[in-house]
Amino acid sequence: MDVMKKKHRKLVVDGREYAWAGDWVHVNGRRVVRIRAWFKTEDDRKAGPKLAVNLVGRGGGMVDTSAARPRDARDAIVFAQTQGWTPEGRGTFWLRPAMGFALEGFDVIEPDAPS
Repeated sequence: MDVMKKKHRKLVVDGREYAWAGDWVHVNGRRVVRIRAWFKTEDDRKAGPKLAVNLVGRGGGMVDTSAARPRDARDAIVFAQTQGWTPEGRGTFWLRPAMGFALEGFDVIEPDAPS
């Protein structure tokens, strides 16, 4: 039996290592998919501000099975870099709907949106 030892996964974008996690929660009857990513240091520590985005699936069916995939995390990282996300600083860098980030099958929602 395979046992997941870490809740986050490694992802390399343009030669730089990141860690990312994808999960989901139900908010007001809708499934909200969350992607979080952060820079990694050589000694496997988190560095700089965390990247975060909340998404809802466009399907709207009876059973919503929307989930974040590695390519979604990569696309979020690449886009965030164009918006100024860097390893310097602290806090959370949110991708918001007004920024124009898009993923196939998802709509970006505000961090505190009840959806």
